[in-house]
Amino acid sequence: MAELGGMLAAAILKVVGQQIGSAIGSQIALQKNFDKDLRKMKMALESVDAVLEDAERQSITDKSTRLWLKRLKDFMYEISDMIDEFEADTQAITQPSARKVRMCAPTENTVK
Repeated sequence: MAELGGMLAAAILKVVGQQIGSAIGSQIALQKNFDKDLRKMKMALESVDAVLEDAERQSITDKSTRLWLKRLKDFMYEISDMIDEFEADTQAITQPSARKVRMCAPTENTVK
């Protein structure tokens, strides 16, 4: 009976281990694909920015076109800011902060 329990536990651990490994692999692939997509978004924003700058240089006189260009540029900057904030938040999560390291280091006021 104890052997049966051991075999059952081993089988369960094997399945759980495989599921965890699969989940980790999926997360790595998802992160890799997301990074690639993020780079593509940045490139697209740079292209839009170049076109908008070119359009501004052409001194467009049509009010509706100028308004459309202004809104497009504002929207582009909002998206760029969101991407920058996301990258900053991601770095804060994935990289240990220097602040935590400093908290562990002895200070001058440490009792000896």
